[in-house]
Amino acid sequence: MRRLLIIAALLLVPSAASAQVKIVIDAGHGGNDPGGVGTGMQEKNVVLDVTKRFKALLEADTADTAGGGKWTALLTRSNDTFVTLAARSAYSNNQDADRFMSIHSNAFGDTSANGTETFSYTGTGTSAQLRNLVQTEMLSAWGLTNRGSKTANYAVLRDTAAPAILHELAFITNATDAAKLGSPTERQKAAVAHLRGLQRSYNIDPYVPGVVPQDDTGEIAGRVVEGTTPIVGAMVALEGGTSVLTDAEGKFVIAEAAAGAHTLTASADGYVTATVDVTVASAAREEIEIVLVPTDRTGEPPEIEGDASGGCASTRGSGLGMLLLGLFALRRRRRA
Repeated sequence: MRRLLIIAALLLVPSAASAQVKIVIDAGHGGNDPGGVGTGMQEKNVVLDVTKRFKALLEADTADTAGGGKWTALLTRSNDTFVTLAARSAYSNNQDADRFMSIHSNAFGDTSANGTETFSYTGTGTSAQLRNLVQTEMLSAWGLTNRGSKTANYAVLRDTAAPAILHELAFITNATDAAKLGSPTERQKAAVAHLRGLQRSYNIDPYVPGVVPQDDTGEIAGRVVEGTTPIVGAMVALEGGTSVLTDAEGKFVIAEAAAGAHTLTASADGYVTATVDVTVASAAREEIEIVLVPTDRTGEPPEIEGDASGGCASTRGSGLGMLLLGLFALRRRRRA
């Protein structure tokens, strides 16, 4: 009898696959706090629109049984109201959220500042994993300058119990970035990028609800390594502009790559850039591993530091070098 009761109790516990994941989505600023202002837009309005689109996608993903995940999506604000930073974290904590995702746009006095960046409180763990995935998906969606995945002591990251990230879409003060921020089509792409990053963080194959996969596309997935060691944050670029960053395991995914032959370029600080060819089949995934070699193994000479006077080292030379240059110049004059 006892065994039957235990079995019955286990049957009543929802499985990980069937349980809904609670996501709190935070639109930065609001009300009397416009956030960044520039190019005729206010940050509070831009990010509210993106968060609403993200919420709608999560709800559609839950309703779509063909793929994706199951989510409960909550907003810290659903209209143009001011919510304190403490209230945002408290709301997420009171809801016992599984993830907290805050969306902002950047601003700066120098209008040349541009690009996309994502923050977490620490550089490791679930928050950092989600941060890296969202950053990768946004770079692929918008193709703006990669400002990197970073850590920051922001209140909503520090005081929120759930794994939390804060994403800066782009610079509202930069004309190129603002073209993305001001476009409903691009805002939808940003919402989809957040959905895909979240899905990947839960090991769910990226899936956009209601979108029928095209037969003429496939996926490229793989790893970037040095020997057997994964390289984190390497940039993998597909010809035509699509680019992604590798995650903590050195992995990357480029979705919806056109079927056919492609060239991939992988680069990372301190490594020689590598270019490889890959062929993608329709409705299939092509697996690939890209090996990068550190620059100090290529035989390239190290850079020479300038002296304290600020002179350029590349225009100076050793005594022997200057002597050889003098002899070469003398020979040229004699031939003349």
